[in-house]
Amino acid sequence: MRLDFKYNYYLNINTFERYEARAGVSFTADMIGGKYSKRFNKPHRFKSYGGDSSVVRIFLLSPFLFSTSCMLINILVLIECLFTGKPWLEYLQVIAWLLLINFALVNIMPYLSSFMIGKYVYFDREKQKVSFTFDIPNCTERDEFGHCCFDYSEVKLDIKHVFTDQTGAMTYVPIICHKDSYKYPKAKVTTIVNENARSTMECDILYEDIRRFMDKSKPLPESPEYEGFRHLDPVTAEHDKAIGRPASYWSEMSLTQQIEIGNKLFEPILELNELHPTEPLPELSEPWNYWKPDGKKREKAGIKREFMLIAMQLLTSKPM
Repeated sequence: MRLDFKYNYYLNINTFERYEARAGVSFTADMIGGKYSKRFNKPHRFKSYGGDSSVVRIFLLSPFLFSTSCMLINILVLIECLFTGKPWLEYLQVIAWLLLINFALVNIMPYLSSFMIGKYVYFDREKQKVSFTFDIPNCTERDEFGHCCFDYSEVKLDIKHVFTDQTGAMTYVPIICHKDSYKYPKAKVTTIVNENARSTMECDILYEDIRRFMDKSKPLPESPEYEGFRHLDPVTAEHDKAIGRPASYWSEMSLTQQIEIGNKLFEPILELNELHPTEPLPELSEPWNYWKPDGKKREKAGIKREFMLIAMQLLTSKPM
């Protein structure tokens, strides 16, 4: 594994929006993740990665898929009846019942999901620890959430060439595991960054992202991922104050503008030679000198967004 940084020039786009309060008719959505959701409310301190949690995904997606299918079928049959003159009232009643059932599901599922913890690994920048959300034999240290944890120096990052379950294609995957694989063989999480990755580039980017995040000698990277939370990290807060960084630079942008900037930053990455890399790319610094926010970050907020969210919840039982 390379210890230097080849790719410093990339963004994690728009991820800070997931920390905003949920609305609509899902009054229990904040229960998703239970007490462990505290990790996701502190992105300046924790960075999480998911592994194989297919059982949890199936459990959470089953009501959504079933409700969506039933609703779509009944709506199509209702439309057909209206055009053909067939009796349609009973289908309208079914749709009404589905709306009520979906209302119940969007409030029940978050509560039930609070008892199901997926297979995750998360990095703690503040305490320089790495925790796993599942039991690991021989592990003696626990973090504040009761999970097994190790010093950051004990964890390594590997790359493996595997077949994906979804498409059967070969892809490169990043593996986060303990250095002592004999003593802690289960301290391992495999994630997928691209189901059809033909090189290790995206795995390398993931690893650089982790290593850069865990480097407390430097401020948090200049990325939308940490916008709104930079002031909570002491090193970052001091750095931002010293250079006069705008407090809400990325949050003033629309998603479209963030993607455009991200694509521009990704172009020089593609030019790097994977086997014989040239000089490392410079880290993104003071982007406000190059790109001015379009001021449309909150363009989707308001009554229209709330209405669309409620409609999605009642029609598909998806809580958010």
